[in-house]
Amino acid sequence: MTDRLPRSVIEPVNPKLNVSRNANLPHSPGIRVGDYIFLSGMGPVDPVTGGRNLGPIADQIRQTLRNMAHMLESAGSGLDRIVKMTVVLADTADYDEMNQVWREFFPADPPARTTCALQ
Repeated sequence: MTDRLPRSVIEPVNPKLNVSRNANLPHSPGIRVGDYIFLSGMGPVDPVTGGRNLGPIADQIRQTLRNMAHMLESAGSGLDRIVKMTVVLADTADYDEMNQVWREFFPADPPARTTCALQ
């Protein structure tokens, strides 16, 4: 028999940010396994309305990172504990702007990151 680490679903404190549940998607917004937290893909969801922020890309990235912070804080963690992230941009033209916002949230020793774009 193999010892298994306990697995639990992370629910955001703000239910407007639970996109998985609100859209009836077949995945959890986040999972904790032992000391590790895994978040599902996140986007620029407005924490007040639950709608998608379709403003300028810098605002979308800021909102997405704030939403990630909320999810991690809901689990007792924070952005400062992130080890690796994957970023998917709709357009490669947004890469430089994404990096500028990234520096606002991770001014020193940022997490490892893979970035890809759809076009």
